[in-house]
Amino acid sequence: MFRRILLDRRVWLVAAGLILVVMLARVVVSPETGFSWVIHGGYWFVLGSLVFFLGALVPLVRARWARWKFERFDAGVLLAIVACVSVWTTQDRPGFKILADEVLLLGTSMSLHYDRAAAYPVRATDTQGPFLILDYALDKRPLLFPFLTATVHDLTGYRPENAFYLNIGLAGLFLGVAYLLGVNAGRGRWPGLFVLLLFAGLPLLAQQATGGGFELLNLLLIATLGLLMTWYLEEPDERRLQAMVYGGVLLASTRYESILFLIPMALTAVWGWWRSGRVMLSWPTILSPLFLLPVLLQNQVFSTNKGSWELAGVAGATRPFGPEYFADNLGHALAFFFDLGPYQPSSPLFAALGLLALPIFALWVVRVFRAPGDHGPRQTAAALLGLGLGAVTLVHLFYFWGRFDDPVIHRLSLPLHLLLALALVVVGARLAFSDRVWKALALVALGGLLFHGLPVMAKQAYAHAYSPGVEMELRREFISLLPERDYLFIDNDSVFWITQKIPATPAGQAGARKDGLSYHLRNHSFSQMYVFQSILVDDQTGARRVDPVDDLGPDFELETVLERRVGTLLFARISRVVAIRHEGREVARSTTAVPVKVERRSPEEIEKARAIYMENWIKQLP
Repeated sequence: MFRRILLDRRVWLVAAGLILVVMLARVVVSPETGFSWVIHGGYWFVLGSLVFFLGALVPLVRARWARWKFERFDAGVLLAIVACVSVWTTQDRPGFKILADEVLLLGTSMSLHYDRAAAYPVRATDTQGPFLILDYALDKRPLLFPFLTATVHDLTGYRPENAFYLNIGLAGLFLGVAYLLGVNAGRGRWPGLFVLLLFAGLPLLAQQATGGGFELLNLLLIATLGLLMTWYLEEPDERRLQAMVYGGVLLASTRYESILFLIPMALTAVWGWWRSGRVMLSWPTILSPLFLLPVLLQNQVFSTNKGSWELAGVAGATRPFGPEYFADNLGHALAFFFDLGPYQPSSPLFAALGLLALPIFALWVVRVFRAPGDHGPRQTAAALLGLGLGAVTLVHLFYFWGRFDDPVIHRLSLPLHLLLALALVVVGARLAFSDRVWKALALVALGGLLFHGLPVMAKQAYAHAYSPGVEMELRREFISLLPERDYLFIDNDSVFWITQKIPATPAGQAGARKDGLSYHLRNHSFSQMYVFQSILVDDQTGARRVDPVDDLGPDFELETVLERRVGTLLFARISRVVAIRHEGREVARSTTAVPVKVERRSPEEIEKARAIYMENWIKQLP
């Protein structure tokens, strides 16, 4: 069979396609040209890979659904999924959770929707009437999530909230796929329900389900790839192989390190050929390496712009990956997993059970690889999926910013949580747990949800500890107070305002283009100009000062309209530009002031006041 694989011309076509893509991305095409290719062609590459994926997946799902014996238990599972997503969306309000990742993803989806340009907007204006994006920049984040968000824009109209709605839908899909993965690996419905309840009680997943990031899509595609690997090894054929391969391509287009899953996927493909005694390759599968071109071209951002690694975010970090980070990251991971307080969106129960099962699972994976012929397709697929999840986890632990207890990094623990869940059900199946044991474990997981998960979600302490997220909520609140959106904002997070269809510019550029701002202020191009600034408090003197990166200098006269504490020793302030000076001489002044009135009444109080007003009005009728 090994000789047959080597002599098959289709295998060599796949290899040639992969070599061609790597050579184009790394040798032949310059980074600047490659970035242009991604910006102008990335949408169509993602669309093609998605079409080939769904073209193979839909018939498979239809056939398996016809064979699935739908029972009352499954109806209960569907109700549990709906209830879980409902709880998540009520306890963790939809909004931006991780900055600036989610805003840049939304910006890319906006450009894809309006111009099919796979880049986020840098400059935009409505001074000539319609809101137009003037300039773009390529983001380092892969394109699948912005593509899906742009598709929602295409179908329902552009709204920034579409990213949140998409993730809420993906949350329900993930819980369903996680249930099926548990059923496959644990050999029963109760193990599947156990996995579902474990994830239901994880506050981190609720946070991601109501955010605008790509973590939930990444987790969903990993679990889906695990299912597709199982289905392929059960009955190897061209359609199952195509679905699995394009599932891997889409996963590589979701998160940077998820390209590692192409290795267990390729091993699964070869093992399926070996088991069936023939090479199976359809022409869409032969073309699949070409759809990795945007991923590899876009990855060049890290080599051309060293700032993309964000090494400045961690003191003492000198390189992105290294063994020197492992021990420290491991300590932070344990601190995250077993924090019983409200400031970490973790589940100690999930971690404790999973870490107990993980060493046994690792030994079992070694046994499977030593004698793959002695194990069934489900066991082999679970071992290969575990290999991919373990590789990604090691990448995170060797990453300079791989501290799971950091508010920005919590989300990187999600693949490890999936690995722990997989380990639990596989070990349980190996130990031949009865339904009674699985029912008891499901009850324990439900207790974890009720007694730890829900209270932590309700407190939202982990969200308030992340000051950029609190600042972003203040921005969204300001927009609700001034819905006309006919003003200009000076803010270093200018992409956020652009995604809200509000003209904006960064603070540095505002200082460099005072003449242009003076012209617009003097000629009333905008109803007002506002500035967003962070205010730092000196803990020794109590003195307050504007963060230097937000400081516009003495030539801008500002008037505070809204200010709020967002953290210890940190305030956020929104000010109105009253006047602009040049060399000490005033060159422009705003002639009107629009007060911002913050509504302090609750919806119930407003409704009561409205009812009283209507009652008095009716009494005054003749």
